[in-house]
Amino acid sequence: LLTRITSFLPLHLGRITTYTFFGAVIGLAGSLLDQAGGMMGWQGLFSVLVGIAMLLVSLSLLGVLPPIEATLLTLTNGNSPMARMRGLFGKRSFLSTLTLGVLWGFLPCGLVFAMLVMAAGAQSMVGGALTMLVFGLGTVPTLVGFGIAANLIGPKLRGGLQSFAAVLLMLFAVQTVLRGLAVANIIPSFSFGQVMLW
Repeated sequence: LLTRITSFLPLHLGRITTYTFFGAVIGLAGSLLDQAGGMMGWQGLFSVLVGIAMLLVSLSLLGVLPPIEATLLTLTNGNSPMARMRGLFGKRSFLSTLTLGVLWGFLPCGLVFAMLVMAAGAQSMVGGALTMLVFGLGTVPTLVGFGIAANLIGPKLRGGLQSFAAVLLMLFAVQTVLRGLAVANIIPSFSFGQVMLW
């Protein structure tokens, strides 16, 4: 088991490297927008776009829309990160596993999009990079645990868990869109007790 977990480390190192890079870029963009006086409006617009992207991903997971991979292949003429990743499956070298992780970081993920909004709020390259670095490190135990558990459960249960995750992602997407509209002062914010929903 320890050997299996250790073999995944280059994969997660590559993924976290991509997240950190995106965090640095979006943090720098947030800093420039803040200096230009448009940070709040930009954050609202970005949140709405992120929410819409998350909603599309959730509908794809539920089977309402075509699979994400098929859509990416169409948009990129067969040169999507998933297509490149497929060529690396089965290779056991450190570099190939690291590259696989780097490409993994480019795949659309609602939670990553939401964290990028927070990285933009850091309003600095270093702050944005650190935000995504900490996020990436925090996801490692969960992803490793899911990877191990996936080999122990049946296909039917895996399908049920995917549907459950898709519904949760859809709820999170609606909240993200509403939060973006509230930040842009299009709708009022809403709190339930001490918890601000958007």
